[in-house]
Amino acid sequence: MAASIAKLPFAEKTARAARKSRRQHKADRRQMFAAAGIGVVVSTLTALSLTHLAHGISIVTSAPAWESWAMAIGIDLGFVALEGAQLTSTSEKLRREVIKYTKPAIIGTLTGSAVIESTFVAARRAAFRAARLKTFEP
Repeated sequence: MAASIAKLPFAEKTARAARKSRRQHKADRRQMFAAAGIGVVVSTLTALSLTHLAHGISIVTSAPAWESWAMAIGIDLGFVALEGAQLTSTSEKLRREVIKYTKPAIIGTLTGSAVIESTFVAARRAAFRAARLKTFEP
């Protein structure tokens, strides 16, 4: 039994198809750089949020620093998981069912986080005012 191999001819790309792929390549590069920029901004804001949240938790609970950081990371990861659950819903029916549970949790997470972070900011402001008043006392 002899096998025969036939080589199929390659389809030639037309000039229009080549131009389109160059345009698509440029668009893909722009999208990649935009996504990288957004990633940098999101990472920076998340780090700032974690810092404020951890310090606020330590002020409110008088917990050690490592426990405050662990709690802050848990809160932020929980928020990210809730948003991810909404984004990855495969059908409209499932999305409505998921939103029924995630929306109140997201609102609660953001409200609690804002309260704790504002506690941190208020404590820093009070400490700054006290330090400023001490410098002007005779």
